[in-house]
Amino acid sequence: MSAIAPPAMPNRTPGRLRTAIMSIVGSLGSAAICVAITVALLATLPATNQETERPYSYGEKVHLVLKTTYDRVIRPRSPAARAGYRNWILTLQSATPILLTGLAVAAAFRANVLNIGTQGQYVLGAIAAAAIGIYIPAARWLLIPLLLAGAMAAGALFAGIAATLERWRNVPVVLSTLLLNFVALEFLRYMLQGPMRAVGEDGRPLDPQSTELAEFARLPQFFSDVPRQGLHLGFVIAVAAALVLWFILRKTTFGFRLRVVGQNPVAARFAGMNAARVSFATLALSGALAGLAGGVQIAGTTYVLYPDVGTDGLGFTGIAVALLARLSPIGVIFSAIFFGLLKTAFVALQESPLEIHSNAAQAVQGLLVIAVLIVSSPQWRRLVGHVMRRDRAAAA
Repeated sequence: MSAIAPPAMPNRTPGRLRTAIMSIVGSLGSAAICVAITVALLATLPATNQETERPYSYGEKVHLVLKTTYDRVIRPRSPAARAGYRNWILTLQSATPILLTGLAVAAAFRANVLNIGTQGQYVLGAIAAAAIGIYIPAARWLLIPLLLAGAMAAGALFAGIAATLERWRNVPVVLSTLLLNFVALEFLRYMLQGPMRAVGEDGRPLDPQSTELAEFARLPQFFSDVPRQGLHLGFVIAVAAALVLWFILRKTTFGFRLRVVGQNPVAARFAGMNAARVSFATLALSGALAGLAGGVQIAGTTYVLYPDVGTDGLGFTGIAVALLARLSPIGVIFSAIFFGLLKTAFVALQESPLEIHSNAAQAVQGLLVIAVLIVSSPQWRRLVGHVMRRDRAAAA
């Protein structure tokens, strides 16, 4: 008798490639919609031509918004040029912390853990990084890794409070993480008005802020020798974190369990997976990434712990970044750079003939975040899919 050949395994590569392409196309489509909404909203703001002393028309404002953004933010320039080259550095600097908070949200949401407390975990990471960088004497090769590790540990432990409350007291994560943001903000105020408050040369306390980090406690920077003017190592760390998270989600047993628990926790329990343990570990991982964002921001950009760290909204922006990327770690990289471009563009528009104030730009960005949430919602995708299927059926 001839041996029976085993059935051929199905080739899943085309399906995975199609899914990846659709994800990229969907993210680019969402970004295009966001850009159109942003330009349309910015063009509605009042602006007057200083030469002719007449208000700009809507079409003129749209043209000026697009021209200013391209000339001063997107267009490549030589390193000697102030606009363009320097703005690209600012863009990547702005993208770094929201890249990490976006990864924190993406990791949690993939497991259906609604971590809304990335802002608080980011603040705790910033406090831990500042404390280690200021008060622990060590060589640079040891202090910077210790500073970043401390920031990650602080964020993970703070997120662990919410995980503990859910496991032993059935407190919803979405509620506990949201309320813990206020705890982190008040703790920051206490530290800056008490133990960590900087003192001037005359012995009097300065405005609520910490002592500036020493040079050996700061992240190395590139393309400039002037402090805060170059691209610091934090951007490379953030991109590496995205690649590591992608590997964890796609190539490890823990990542498989995380995705299964997020898609169907009941099936995961029947398969012998401990859904509560996976959720606990996922929330700790998410908090560690958010804490790392705070550490990178302190050691790479500000060098000082300010009260504004608690109100800059980077943790909440990470939610929009993750949803725009459809919870893909690789997509979060491009989504974060897109939001960094927006921030740099708002600064350029404030110095343009339109003179759009930064507060107005922040309001537009808030509306943009709402638009991202709408575009990324399952109901919106189902509606778009229904309309496309109906159009194809009508065309056939």
